[in-house]
Amino acid sequence: MNEKLKGIIIPAATPFDERGEVSVPMMEKNYKKWGGTGIRGYMCLGSNGEFKSLTDEESLLVIRNAIRLKGEKTLIVGVGRESLHHTLQFIDRVAALGGGIDYLSVLTPSYFAGLMTDEALYGYYKAVADYSPVPILIYVAPGFANSVIVSPSVLGRLAEHPNICGVKDTSKTMMTSYMVSAGGRDDFSILSGSLGTMMTCLSFGGSGGVVSAANYFPDRCAHLTDLYFAGREKEAFAYYVRLQRVVGRTGARYGLAGLKCCMNLCGFAGGDPRLPVRPLSEEQTAGIRKLLVEKRIIEE
Repeated sequence: MNEKLKGIIIPAATPFDERGEVSVPMMEKNYKKWGGTGIRGYMCLGSNGEFKSLTDEESLLVIRNAIRLKGEKTLIVGVGRESLHHTLQFIDRVAALGGGIDYLSVLTPSYFAGLMTDEALYGYYKAVADYSPVPILIYVAPGFANSVIVSPSVLGRLAEHPNICGVKDTSKTMMTSYMVSAGGRDDFSILSGSLGTMMTCLSFGGSGGVVSAANYFPDRCAHLTDLYFAGREKEAFAYYVRLQRVVGRTGARYGLAGLKCCMNLCGFAGGDPRLPVRPLSEEQTAGIRKLLVEKRIIEE
């Protein structure tokens, strides 16, 4: 198992200030607090990073600062674009920033969903991996990518590429099939992209997860994988049930807006989402705050 990807990776939210601009001071606050926890590393410019709402220049600003702030932890950077041409161009710009990036995450192209055949996706990822100076992680997120997935047979073929080091699976149904199809390489990591499939991932020998809740519950999420990898599987499953219940009623209840609200309440700098995604109402925020107080996660 690849130690750099073993445990919990935070899919880092991108904080915006009151003017709606990317805030470096807010990033600094978050990375400082996250850095003192038991998480393995960070993934910037994923769905929680609102990468679709950022310009390339803003994306590079986020990356530069993530490199500066990551410390000794693993850093994954999202670079996927709709065309191979633009993906390779952006990889060039990211590579020009210098070292400090451990992996590049590449989301499935999805605008022409009906044309994303097995051969189209295999050719795309092979070309990216052949070109990239940094190892690649495949990012499967059908909920954010027009229902496009990489089939298990294609993943099995791509897992043979030496510069493709794993897959982050945010689907609800593909985890077991991916585990079976991508076997054979000790350094190929399968990461859950959702707390909901975390225990399936771990049970089948996966590395851990890139889970939204780690933005606001970093140590609590890290404790789950710590228990499991320490051989305390029964405790891990019982703990998981409790954690999932709290997450489902707080940060996960309202998607990205709920995540950022929960970050703010838990002492991180989430800020608000970029419009048109609306922040939570005062009533919704009060409901989450009440539950966090009841669970003694924050003080009243």
